Amino acid sequence: MTIPETPIKEWEELEPRYQGLTSRPLSDQTAYQFLLDWSELLKEIEETSTFLNLRSDLNTADESARAQLSHFNQVTNPKVTIADASLRKRFLSLLSPELKTDALLIRRRMQTDEEAYCEANVALEADHSDLVNEFSRLTGNNLAEYKGEKLTIPQIQEKLRDPDRSVREGVWRAWQQAKLNIAPALDELFLKMLGLRKRMAANLGVGSYRDLIWLKYHRYDYRPKDCLDLHASIAEEVVPLATELLERHRQKLGISSLKPWDFYWRAPVDPEGREPLHPFDTVDQLEATTESIFSAIDPQLGKEFGEFRKGFMDLGSRANKMPHAYCASFPKRRMPFVLQNVVGSEDDVKVTLHEFGHAFHGYASMRAQPLVWNHFSATEFVEVPSQAMEVLALPYLHKDRGGFYDRDQLSRVYGTQLAGIVHLLTWIGFMDSIQHWIYSSAPADLTIEQIDHRAAELIARFMPQTDWTGFETELSKAWHYHHIFSAPFYYIEYGLSWLGALQIWESSLKDPVGALTKYRAALTLGNSVSVPDLFAAAGAEFAFDRLTLRRLMQFLRDQLEKI
Repeated sequence: MTIPETPIKEWEELEPRYQGLTSRPLSDQTAYQFLLDWSELLKEIEETSTFLNLRSDLNTADESARAQLSHFNQVTNPKVTIADASLRKRFLSLLSPELKTDALLIRRRMQTDEEAYCEANVALEADHSDLVNEFSRLTGNNLAEYKGEKLTIPQIQEKLRDPDRSVREGVWRAWQQAKLNIAPALDELFLKMLGLRKRMAANLGVGSYRDLIWLKYHRYDYRPKDCLDLHASIAEEVVPLATELLERHRQKLGISSLKPWDFYWRAPVDPEGREPLHPFDTVDQLEATTESIFSAIDPQLGKEFGEFRKGFMDLGSRANKMPHAYCASFPKRRMPFVLQNVVGSEDDVKVTLHEFGHAFHGYASMRAQPLVWNHFSATEFVEVPSQAMEVLALPYLHKDRGGFYDRDQLSRVYGTQLAGIVHLLTWIGFMDSIQHWIYSSAPADLTIEQIDHRAAELIARFMPQTDWTGFETELSKAWHYHHIFSAPFYYIEYGLSWLGALQIWESSLKDPVGALTKYRAALTLGNSVSVPDLFAAAGAEFAFDRLTLRRLMQFLRDQLEKI
C-alpha cells in the first residue's frame, strides 16, 4: 500500500486561517485574490480528505484509519463547511467583483451552493459520510467463498468469464450468497440514508431530495424531465440493440436461455468458449505496458503516466481493499491518485485506461486552472476524458504498437468493448430511473420490499434478456450498488459522457491527430466553462435526445459489423 505522505489538517490549525480570510478587507478590486487565497486553503483540506479516505479504502480493516476518517467527517469537515459558507456569503455580498473569466462560473455555482446550503444539514452531512464509510466497510470486507477460496469482486468477475458453465454458475451462486449475507445490513443502512436525505431536503425547503441534488450538482443544462425522456429513449433505441447482441451471445453459447452466470455485463464470458484473455501477470507489467500505450498515443501522456507511477497509484487486488476503482486528487501537489483492484483480466486493462483518463483530466486541469473549484469539471463532462480514452486507445492495444494483444485477441476486445457500451447504457437506464422513482414518485413510507419490487420491474424494462427464474430474490437486490449508497443520482453522467465519448471516437476515425488535440485542449479547461462548451471544445455536442441515441447506436452497429 502506498499513499503520498500528507499532513493531516485539524480544525485548530485551520480556524485561524479562516479567521484571517474573514477579517481581511474585501472589495470588488480584491475579490479575485480573495478567491485565490481561499482556494489554496481548500487545496490543503482536500489533500487531508483524500489521504484519509484512501488510507481507509486501501485497508478497510484498519480501525485506526476508519476512526481518523470519522473524526475528520464528524469534527473537522462540518466546521470547514460552516466556515466556507461564511466566506461564500461574504464573497457573494460584493455587487460587482472584478473577476477573471475563469471565476465567472464559480460565482454562479457559489450562488447555487448558497441556495443549497442549510446549517442544520451540516451535522446530517457528517452523519451521512459515516454511513457511506460503513457501506465501504461492509462491501470491502465481504468476500465470496468458492471451493475454499475467498474471492474479491474483481476475482469473481474474472471467474465469470470462465468458458466452463459449471464454474460460472458456482462462482455466481457464491457471489450472490455473499451479497445476500449482508443484504439485511445494507437494507437497514439505506433506510437510514434515505431518512437523512429526506430530512436534508425538508430542512432546505425544496420539494424532494432530487431537487437538492440538482442544486448540489449544478445541473444547469437539463432538468429531471429530460432524464425521464432519456430513460424512454434508452428503452426504445438501446434495449433493442442490447437484445440483438445477447441473442447472438445465447446462440453461440448453444443454450436455451441466458442465466445470470451466462452473461454479466461487467465481465461477459466469451460465447465461442475461448479462455478469458489474461493480458498481464503482474501489476508492474500492467503499468509498464500501459505507459507504452499512452506514450504511443501521445508522448506527453506517457510522461504524465510515468509521474503517476511514482507513488500516485495503487492497482493491486487484495483482501480488505475497497473493491471499486476511482481517481482522487492531491490538488496542492497538482497530482491525481488512482486506486484499482487488478487481477490480470481484460477488464482491468479497460478500467486502467478509464481511470487514467480521469487522471490526465485532473493533471491537466490542476495545472491550467489556479482555482480549486475549476479542477476536473462538471459531472456531465467528467467521464468524457475517461470513457473517450477507452476507445481512443483501442488501436494501440495491439502488441505491434506496444500493447497487450495480438490481432485475434484485439478483435475480441473491440467486440467486448463496444457491446459493453450498449449494455452499460441499459444499466444506466435502470440505475437512474430507480433513483428518480425513489426520490420523487415512491410512497412517503417507502419500504425495502417496495424498492425490491420496483428494481425487478425496471430490470425487466431495461435488461430483459437474462432469465432470472428461481433467483427472484437475487434479482430484487440489483439496486444494492455503490452509487445508490455513496453517490446518489451520480450515474446518468456515465451515459451522457458516453454519448460525447462516442462522438470523439467517431471523429478520431477520420482525423486522429485533430481529435486528440481537441480532447487534450478540453482537459485544460477544467470546470471553467459550461458543459455544452466543454463538449464543443472536445469536438462533440452535448445532446441526448432520441435521434442522437439512434444515430450513435447505428454507429456502434457499423463498428461491430467491421470486426
